[in-house]
Amino acid sequence: MSSPINISGLSTGIQWGDIVDSTIKAYEARQVKPITDRITKRATQKTAWTKMQGLVETLNTNARNLRRTGFGGFLATVPPSPSTSRTLLTATASLTATAGRYRVEVLQLADTAKLGGNSVADTTVARGLTGSMSINGTSINIVGTESLNDIRTKINDANIGVTAAIVSEGGTAGRLVLTSSTAGASGVTIVDGTGGMARELGFIDTRTKPVSSASLAAAAALGLAVSPQPASIRVGTTVITADLSTDSIASIAARINAAGGAASVESEAYGSETRYRLVVDGNVTAVAGDANSQSVIDALGFAAGKSGSVKQTVQTPVYTSGSNVVANATTSLVGLKFGGSASNLAVGDAINIRGMRGDGTAVTIGLVVGANDTMQTLLNKVNDATTGFGSGSRTATAALGSDGRIRLTDDTGGASRLSLSMSVTHADGSSGSLGSASTSVAGRSRELQVGQDAVIRVDGREVTRATNNITDAINGVTLSLSTAEPGTEIDITIDRDVKGTVDSVQKFVDSYNAIRTFFDEQRLSDAPLYADTLLRGVVSTFQEALRTDVSSNGTYNKLTIAGVTLDRNGILTFNQDTFKKGLADKPLEIEALFGFAGVGQAFVTATDNATQFGIGTISAQLKNINQNTILLKKRESDAQKRIELKREQLVAQFTRMEEAMSRLTSQSSSLLSSVKGLQGNN
Repeated sequence: MSSPINISGLSTGIQWGDIVDSTIKAYEARQVKPITDRITKRATQKTAWTKMQGLVETLNTNARNLRRTGFGGFLATVPPSPSTSRTLLTATASLTATAGRYRVEVLQLADTAKLGGNSVADTTVARGLTGSMSINGTSINIVGTESLNDIRTKINDANIGVTAAIVSEGGTAGRLVLTSSTAGASGVTIVDGTGGMARELGFIDTRTKPVSSASLAAAAALGLAVSPQPASIRVGTTVITADLSTDSIASIAARINAAGGAASVESEAYGSETRYRLVVDGNVTAVAGDANSQSVIDALGFAAGKSGSVKQTVQTPVYTSGSNVVANATTSLVGLKFGGSASNLAVGDAINIRGMRGDGTAVTIGLVVGANDTMQTLLNKVNDATTGFGSGSRTATAALGSDGRIRLTDDTGGASRLSLSMSVTHADGSSGSLGSASTSVAGRSRELQVGQDAVIRVDGREVTRATNNITDAINGVTLSLSTAEPGTEIDITIDRDVKGTVDSVQKFVDSYNAIRTFFDEQRLSDAPLYADTLLRGVVSTFQEALRTDVSSNGTYNKLTIAGVTLDRNGILTFNQDTFKKGLADKPLEIEALFGFAGVGQAFVTATDNATQFGIGTISAQLKNINQNTILLKKRESDAQKRIELKREQLVAQFTRMEEAMSRLTSQSSSLLSSVKGLQGNN
C-alpha cells in the first residue's frame, strides 16, 4: 500500500489527502482484508497440519518398530572365563535371535598374515631388479629402475587385498612388509616368477633338492654319474665357487656364510629316510661369463622355497696361528692371533666366554688354556651342552670357517638376541682379548604374523571363520572374539529385552496420545482445524487400528488383553505389569499382536495413508493449502493494485478540483478589485 498523500486545499482549505485516505481504507476493508484474513487462516491451518503430520510420522516410526520380528530386541549375557576371569568374547543379539543358552569355547582367534622382506641400505635407490612375482594371484612386474619405495607403491596400486609398507631400520635403510587386508588362513600367497623377485626381495628362501647326505660330496649325494665343472654362483649379493665333486652341501653352506651370506642345512623326513637341503637367504643365479655356473645351480636343484626364518649369526675376527696360517680345528690356542694381532695366549691364561642366547638368557663359561688345547677345544667349550651355548631352551652352535672365523649361529630362526664376546685374563693378572664378535647375519622371520581363521566350538559343533566377528554360529547373534582359551567353555544366555520391549510399546502409546491431545485441542471453536472433517477422519482410522483383532492368537488377540486400553477421554493407558505377564507367558502371541498381522501393521497402513507424499490425506491437504494460498496471494496483489490505481485517480481528480477552485478564486478576486476601482472613480 502506498503512503498517504497530503493534498492541502490552499485555495479551498479542504484536506483532500484525508478524503483520499479514508476512501482508500474503505476500499481495502471491502476488497483486500477478506482475502488477507483467508491467507492468515490458511497459514495457521498449514502450521496445524504440519504439526499433525510430524505426530503421525512419529507414530508410523513407532508402529514399524512394533511390527518387526522380536520388536523389543534381545539381550546377550556373556560371563568371563571361570579360569582366568578374562573376557573371551562379547555377543550382540539382533531382532532375529532366539532366546536360549549356548555353550561356547574359543579355540583360536583369526589373524592377518604378515610377511617381511630383507633389509636394504637405501629404500629410495633403484634396486636393479627385473622380473616378476605373484601376490594373491596377481602378477607384480618389477623393472630395474624401481626402488623399494616404488615397488611398495606398485603393490598398493594393484589393490590385491595386501598392504605394502616400508619399515624403517634407521636412516635410509628399511625393508618391505606385506600385510593381508583381511584376517584368515588364506593370508598372503606369494609365488616367485621370472628373475626370482620374491627371493630377491627376501620374502622366500632358496632351497636345493633333497640329498642323501649333508657331508658327502654333493655330486655323490645327488647320485650324479657326471659332476658339473666347478663354477661360481651368485647367492644373494655374494659370489662363491662350488665344486660338487668335492664340496658337500654343508661345506657350501659354510662357504656362503664365510662370504657374508646366510645359509644352513635342514633335514627332513623322506619316507623312512632322512634327507637334507641347502637353504639360502636370497636368490641364487648364474654368474655372467661363467659357462658352468648354471649347470651347478641346476644340478643342486636350487628353486624358490618357503617363507621361513633366517637364523642369526655372530662372527669373530679371523684367527691365525702364530706363524700367520689361517686357523683350523687343530691350531693351538697358545700364540693364537686375531685380525693380525697377537693375543699373547699362554698356558695358564683364562679365556672368558660371555654372551646371550637368542632368547636373552646369559652364558658365562671359561677355559683355562692348556698346552695341548686347540681351536677345537675352544669350540667344544662354546658348544658345551651343559653350560655353553648348547644348553638351555634355545641353543646356538659355533663352527670354525675355512676363513678362520668362529661363527655362532642361533639354532632357531627369527629375531634373536644372540651375542658373543671372548676376553682373556692372563696368568699375571693382566687382561687381553680375542677380538670382538659382531652380527654377520641378523635373525629375522619372514612370516612376521601367521594368517589364521578363527575357530570356536558352539554346543559341540566346531565353527571356522576368517574373521573374529562371527555372525552365523548362533542364529541372530554376532560373536566378537577377543581371547582364545582352549579348554574353557562359557555359557552365553540370550533373553528377551523386556525393558526394551516395554519401552517400544510405551513410545507407541505416547505417540498415539500426542495425536489424540492435538485432536482435542482442534475441537475448540477458535482452533485452526475446528470442525475439520479430514482431521476427524484421520483420527478415526487410528481408532479403528486400535481395534485390530488377531484371531490366530489363543489368548492375546486384542490390545486390551495385553494391557493397552482407551480411557473415557480417548487416551491410551498402558498397564506394564499386564503386558510383562503376557510377554513372559505367550511371547510369540504378544509379538504377533503387534506384528505384521496385528496392530503394528494396521497403524503402519493407517499412518502411511495419512502421510504418503502427494496422495496421503495430510500431504494432499497441505498441497491444497499451498495451492490455495498462492491463488489468494495473487488475488490480494491484484486487489491492492486496483486500489492503488483508485488512489491515483482520486488524487488526480481532487488535484484538478483544487486547481479549478484556485482559478475561480483568482478570477473572483480580480473582478472584485475592478468593481472597487470603478466605485472609487465615481
